[in-house]
Amino acid sequence: MKAIDTFSLTKQFHRTSGYYDLLPFRKREWIRALEGVSLDVEEGEIFGLLGPNGAGKTTLIKLLSCLVIPDSGTAKIFGHDILKEEAEVKKLVGLVSAEERSFYWRLTGRENLRFYAGLYHLSRRQAEKRIDELLNLVDLVDKADIRFQNYSTGMRQKLAIARGLLSEPRVLFMDEPTRSLDPVSAQALRRFFKEKVAGNGTTVVLATHNLSEAEQLCSRLAIMDHGRVKTLGSVQELRSLFQTQEKCEIEVNHFSDTILPRLSCINGVLNCHTTIKNNGISNLELMISDRVVVLPQILEIMVNNGVEVYNCQVKELPLDEIFIHALHGDKEIN
Repeated sequence: MKAIDTFSLTKQFHRTSGYYDLLPFRKREWIRALEGVSLDVEEGEIFGLLGPNGAGKTTLIKLLSCLVIPDSGTAKIFGHDILKEEAEVKKLVGLVSAEERSFYWRLTGRENLRFYAGLYHLSRRQAEKRIDELLNLVDLVDKADIRFQNYSTGMRQKLAIARGLLSEPRVLFMDEPTRSLDPVSAQALRRFFKEKVAGNGTTVVLATHNLSEAEQLCSRLAIMDHGRVKTLGSVQELRSLFQTQEKCEIEVNHFSDTILPRLSCINGVLNCHTTIKNNGISNLELMISDRVVVLPQILEIMVNNGVEVYNCQVKELPLDEIFIHALHGDKEIN
């Protein structure tokens, strides 16, 4: 059974810029936040929702968390329909966001967790046990009785994670959890997600526009734009789909420039040149397409001409280029 299955989810909101827009004679302008979104997430997977601001990532998470009702379509969380079995779905999901206003600033971290444990209908004994476990998990035991207003940004994010895990959810939604964190804190939080959250078998759906974060954490990505899923697949699948050429660097010795024309004649070699390094070692740089076919031909020509090959590296397409291709192209992975 899939952890998440969505079927043609659609949602639109009307734009309001002030009270005037709420008047009955005022013509409303509608914004389509989601349009026909269908995807699935495997149990135990870290799945990424990647896209620019306004792409529909947060709306999709709110729909799957039963905070917003879709205009059409539906979704299932471990087989439970978000429209027909809302209570069951809410027992299965947790939500972590970068929204600090949802906490009570004058309460301590522990008191905040006690309040939310009550909303989950945990008994006092269950709540205290679970809170102690989570404070230890997120390394906030020594800060548990400090007021939330005195927490650092990183500590607030950790408390948000603890709150999201209070009900022991099988699916954890995280909406830009490292936003506003410094690079060191953000990296520590990503490591925590991977090792202690997803490492315990929890299915994680991460909404982010941080490309590096998505590449580090996610096994698969859905790239969204204007409410649509433009492309879906693993990072490697997306690279193979959009990467039409690659940069290849080969470190060689006893290389002669007379070999360059022969390499240039290989179908799939788009450009090649050499730079001289220390001790007579040359660095050969090539732009190639279809590495599986082209690279063996390049190496064969050099070896047959007495060239010693010390090192060969093919540079992968950066995720930001995949992102741009996905937003402006029409290729899709089903």
